[in-house]
Amino acid sequence: MPVPVSLMALGATLVMFAADRVPTFDVKASCSSVAKLGLSVSQSPDACIKDEEEARAQLKEKWDSYPVADRNRCVATTEIGGTPSYVEIITCLQIAQDVKKLKEPVQ
Repeated sequence: MPVPVSLMALGATLVMFAADRVPTFDVKASCSSVAKLGLSVSQSPDACIKDEEEARAQLKEKWDSYPVADRNRCVATTEIGGTPSYVEIITCLQIAQDVKKLKEPVQ
């Protein structure tokens, strides 16, 4: 079934809005759910929260320096599974930068 043009326009607006600013995640919930699942053996929930808060601060400083497409993709990727992470967004954005450098012609 084809998607109406009005819905595509709305979707494009939402994507642009999402990339305008660093998203807000409930890191306490994310860190405690990771701990409950036993996914992080070496890190306490408090250390996880501290890392996430530091990562969000770093993202706020550099957010506008990342391409919108990379920001959108990285935010969407980290939200898969229900435990979004600022640390994951930073890692994703850094990988995207590294890939672009690899694609640059050698001079």
